Amino acid sequence: MPRSRTLALIWSTAARADLIRLREFIEPHNPEAARSAAQALKKATGLLVRHPGIGKRLEGRQDRELVVPFGQRGYIIRYRLDEDAVVIV
Repeated sequence: MPRSRTLALIWSTAARADLIRLREFIEPHNPEAARSAAQALKKATGLLVRHPGIGKRLEGRQDRELVVPFGQRGYIIRYRLDEDAVVIV
């Protein structure tokens, strides 16, 4: 059985800014939750680069989204597949 290849991971400028805003919002209130959220997102992006088709394709768009369970609601990672990369948008 062939192994899936691992793609590169690219964070857009907007996605990086969202990640920073998330950390800055959570960390003052609950540093442990901020660390846990970062770990959950890191684990999810690690899965995406190995299995990029797992996210739901958005109707009429090239973007996909992956729901990352966390707390009572979770986070959504919106991404696009490039030839050799997963681009977090």
